[in-house]
Amino acid sequence: MTKIRESFSVFRYSFLHGQLIAPIFSVKATKFRVTLTLIANRRTSATPTRTASKNSLRTSQTFFKLIPYPMKKMKHLLMMLGAIVLSFAALAQTGPYTWKNVQIVGGGFVPGIVYNQTEPGLVYARTDIGGAYRLNPATNRWVPLTDWIGWDDWGLTGIVSLATDPVDPNRLYLAAGTYTNSWDPKNGAILRSTDKGNTFQISPLPFKLGGNMPGRGMGERLEVDPNKNSIVYLGAPLGNGLWRSTDFGVTWSKVTSFPTGGTYVEDPTDPNGYLSDIQGIVWVTFDKRTGTPGNATQTIYVGVADKGSSVYRSTDGGATWSAVAGQPLGYVPHKGKLDTVHGYLYVAYSDNGGPYGGAKGQV
Repeated sequence: MTKIRESFSVFRYSFLHGQLIAPIFSVKATKFRVTLTLIANRRTSATPTRTASKNSLRTSQTFFKLIPYPMKKMKHLLMMLGAIVLSFAALAQTGPYTWKNVQIVGGGFVPGIVYNQTEPGLVYARTDIGGAYRLNPATNRWVPLTDWIGWDDWGLTGIVSLATDPVDPNRLYLAAGTYTNSWDPKNGAILRSTDKGNTFQISPLPFKLGGNMPGRGMGERLEVDPNKNSIVYLGAPLGNGLWRSTDFGVTWSKVTSFPTGGTYVEDPTDPNGYLSDIQGIVWVTFDKRTGTPGNATQTIYVGVADKGSSVYRSTDGGATWSAVAGQPLGYVPHKGKLDTVHGYLYVAYSDNGGPYGGAKGQV
């Protein structure tokens, strides 16, 4: 009889259309080894996972874990595996699974944290591919707001900008879309809420947005008029310019008087269209002092990803625009905020759109 000193177990974990497959163990025993395999037999709801290829209908990842078992303990191993199989078989007959969030305590980028200007403690965070969140001040934990997005619309989990309404704090806007190149086949959208993100309605856009593209830390591209909150502005990428809604984000139109869509790209030679993305209009800020409640704010500042003139101002409610005199050149304006008490416009500049590069900057 051949002497075998150890055996191995093999685990397999599969995804189908971004949905987690409920696990069922199968066991195969020979005189040489025992094989424990996690096989896919049933689809249930789960958080979408990107496939390796956009044309792939099925992505399967297999992880091999080698577990040595002395042959003299094989009887105990088989008993244990049998109990596991019976447990999962019973679980499979109980009906649909209940999925809950697991705290990961780490991960990707959180490019923006946005505070409501009138309601204390109302804070939101946006992520590059993981959706948007609202802080629960009672528990000091972040509540996910976009877990309802399904696999067919996975691109909407990339949040390139977020705006919370200073007049009606219940209103929330998300500029959603993950890639502006061919990796995401769909255009972006504005997700609008009237209950602080508990529910959303979708306003499709005629262009793509890039929550996971270069320059995603700049912003905010979305901004609500602090005097007349039915007016919302959006800075677009890919040279699509400045856009405006006058009906709380339901419909959008291009501000044709705005003079530029931006020219800055990180690497124009990138064949994938990722680093060659035109980062576009990157922030909007209002001078609240130039309007009254219910009437449109007259002075508006807009930052453009451009190393020439990059900060523009309108003093007639967005009808006409001109470059701000004396502004720095050779830098990209990442952030722009106005001190409405003293009248100072603060702009943070870098020589790169980020989030990976940047050697020098100015404020």
